[in-house]
Amino acid sequence: MGIVVALGAALVAGLAAHVAGRAISQQVRQDFREGSGLVSGIVGTLFAISVGLVVVAAWNQVNSATQTTSTEASNLVDVYWYSRSLPEPQRETIRRLADEYATTVIRQEWPLMAEQRTLSPAAWHSVEQLRAYFQTIEPSTSAASTRYGQAMTRMQAVLDARRARAQMADTGVPPLLWIALAGCGLIAVLPAIMCGGPVRKVHITMAAVVGGLVGMVLFLVYQLDFPFSGGVTISPTAFEQALDRFASIRSLGAG
Repeated sequence: MGIVVALGAALVAGLAAHVAGRAISQQVRQDFREGSGLVSGIVGTLFAISVGLVVVAAWNQVNSATQTTSTEASNLVDVYWYSRSLPEPQRETIRRLADEYATTVIRQEWPLMAEQRTLSPAAWHSVEQLRAYFQTIEPSTSAASTRYGQAMTRMQAVLDARRARAQMADTGVPPLLWIALAGCGLIAVLPAIMCGGPVRKVHITMAAVVGGLVGMVLFLVYQLDFPFSGGVTISPTAFEQALDRFASIRSLGAG
């Protein structure tokens, strides 16, 4: 897709250069070249700086979303560990709800985040059921109370990480910044289109190269726009690993 976008932008810029070469006289284009050098340099620099800042910010968002997902899954594993210290049927209920939540996140929520950039209502229901069930547990000893308090802290961490993930799934580059990037990119391409040299083939080729590069850069920014959709996405590996840990913990039996 990136190659298609770059080639499309290059084709448009090349055609525009071809039209400009026929419609604008050589003298006028020469005057444009002499007067637009400083402006083109400033705009190109601003475009490069803006793209660099956006790419860095988007990559940091991807890293933060990855860490948040790992935190959510690891705390869910700790909640599953806590079930070993509970009697039946509490142990099995905690395990069933945790299994249901992780499975729903993988099978329903991740595709939903990729397509609609929102979280699954079914997953919200599962995790809220798990949190509500915790409130029904009444520890009978001081040791049990200590373990319960630690497990509640982990459960709260799962919810906090989930809320953060919900915000990250729908947070991208602000529209105003997109307008600024597109405007700077267009202005950066215009000198290559309007101020080409006397050799038409060179004029068209240079305009196509600049247009293709600008199109590729904007496409790269778009792919990094949302951490759970686009070309650079976070996979549900952390939750898949959590399910594997659940099976391992279950095999150990009661604590």
